[in-house]
Amino acid sequence: MKDAGYNEYLLVKQLKADDPAAYKTLYEQYAPRLQAFSRRFKLSKEEADEIVQDTFVRIWLYRQKIDPEAGFSPFLITVARNLIYNHIRKNAQWEKYLREIDAGPAWEEARDNELERFILKTIHELPDRCRQVFRKSRLEGYSNAQIAEEMNISKSTVENQLNKALKHIRKQLETKGYWGLMYFFLFFLENR
Repeated sequence: MKDAGYNEYLLVKQLKADDPAAYKTLYEQYAPRLQAFSRRFKLSKEEADEIVQDTFVRIWLYRQKIDPEAGFSPFLITVARNLIYNHIRKNAQWEKYLREIDAGPAWEEARDNELERFILKTIHELPDRCRQVFRKSRLEGYSNAQIAEEMNISKSTVENQLNKALKHIRKQLETKGYWGLMYFFLFFLENR
């Protein structure tokens, strides 16, 4: 047993020295155990495989932070556990969103009204120039050149103000939990 610990210690030292062979050896030794650990959290085989891959990518990226004296296993499990918790949290939010969109017409109308008020409030929170540019572009259908001419600002200022507005709206939607609408802003509003 002492030899296994010493072997791990040497492998971690070699990993920290950027040795890909040590990385491969650690992967081969720990990937099956990590796969089993991940499955204990009720993840599918594919999800567990993804956790294993993501964990080992992070192991390589953060190899300099691994303390050989503390052991490889605790570092590996901490990274994997954090990835698993993030995965579970993300899935829970996605499932909540799917339940919301399946709740029926009455819910949809109430949600739409709430969402409309939220978006209008978010737009109102924008600085004056940013709000004016956003309204003209996205709500009134002006082109960037038309906005620049009308407001007597450069086209690049219009683009910067639009990017600032969209970033703020995306952040607020994300904070409020409107994940599905993020795609709406990414594919519709940003591409007008």
